[in-house]
Amino acid sequence: MRQRIVRVALVMAMVLLVGLVPLCGQGKAIKGGPLEVGVLWEEGSPWYDLVKGIGDQMTKDYPGTQVTYTFNNTAARPAIETRMKAGNPLDVDFIFDGMDANTYSWIDQGYLLDLTSAMNQKRADGTTWKSDFNPLFLPSMTYKGKIYAAPQQVYTWLLHYNKKMFDDWGLTPPKTWDDMLKLCAAIKAKGVAPIAVTGQVNFYVGMWWDSLVQRYVGSEKAMEYLYGTKGMKLSDDPGFLKAAQAMMKLVDLGYLIDGWQGTDFTTAQVYFFQGKAAMMLMGSWLMTEMKDSIPDGFQLAVAPFPAVSGANGRQDAIFGRALSWSVPAKSKNPDLAVEFLRRFTSKSISQTASTQLGSMSPNMGVTPPTGITGADMVLKNAQKSEFIFYNWALATAKFGAMAAWYDPIVEMWTGKLTPQQALAKVDANMTSVRAQRKAGM
Repeated sequence: MRQRIVRVALVMAMVLLVGLVPLCGQGKAIKGGPLEVGVLWEEGSPWYDLVKGIGDQMTKDYPGTQVTYTFNNTAARPAIETRMKAGNPLDVDFIFDGMDANTYSWIDQGYLLDLTSAMNQKRADGTTWKSDFNPLFLPSMTYKGKIYAAPQQVYTWLLHYNKKMFDDWGLTPPKTWDDMLKLCAAIKAKGVAPIAVTGQVNFYVGMWWDSLVQRYVGSEKAMEYLYGTKGMKLSDDPGFLKAAQAMMKLVDLGYLIDGWQGTDFTTAQVYFFQGKAAMMLMGSWLMTEMKDSIPDGFQLAVAPFPAVSGANGRQDAIFGRALSWSVPAKSKNPDLAVEFLRRFTSKSISQTASTQLGSMSPNMGVTPPTGITGADMVLKNAQKSEFIFYNWALATAKFGAMAAWYDPIVEMWTGKLTPQQALAKVDANMTSVRAQRKAGM
């Protein structure tokens, strides 16, 4: 029933909002035709319905338009990218991010359409498509001074917590790591697991590792280690060991939910919403992803990752990314594809996604999601902080860098390795990764 209500609300919002979006092709006729749009969401989901609502309106505004929707997430990516290289791409695809160097080759090899002119075209009111977006996310859109993508939603890593539980017990979210340890002790004393986490996905454990590394040593030192050519070791900066030791305290003091090692990510999230754990470090996609599984009356709140007193990293830095979409250079109907993308990333559609789906918006002037206490302050503070491409950009890295960086940390948390042994294993792994990178250049 809940999902049906969300879908009905989305359809009604689409009827009201899409028609209000001014056309970007001022003075330029856009011809209807075939349009293949990539979708990250399964058919029947609220997000799919939102995308299809845009396509339905396009078929009315441009006679002759036929829109097809092709799943382009995760397992589908190899086939989608093979089509791109073969000259038969989707017309709207999620493939480039200006903060992820692993995606630059799509532009260097001429696969993506330059959107700079469309982004800077003046509307009747003097605004531009580009001006719709918070400047914080321009790096995700650009490469070598030109714009190749439009952001559609924003993900950030946040400490999610059960607000009702906190309020009932007189607790507040931690501002420092010392606060975090005291908070976990207080929650454990109430008979509830402080932290829900999955051990089945290495980068979910890695969220804790990356966040503590950032706080202790800073993003510049971390990126130098991961992508530099100097071959430095983790022992070159004592902050890496301090980060591992701080992380290990959560296990040693019994602050993780029982059975976390064998719990998959969906189950861990369900446990959190069932009140079996009080906190969860997760992306801001959590509410949207679990919308149909959140019990009535659950009060969700978020806070930034706590600061580490006296450490070297920027303590207000935030991990995240803007999900940015592009139009391939060999799109079958590039003008129609650009118009679809402009509507998909418009402020009106973004407001619908925020209100109905709990999505965090990259657009200026969009009201933050309701039902997530603290989300508005996170977005406000993000404008003044360091915004780091999440997972240190390892999610798309070649040569096994993701496993090299995270797997030993998972082994450490399961008790198979000490912090010192885990870091030594990371060093050995990354030596191999660097050699493969050098050979592959």
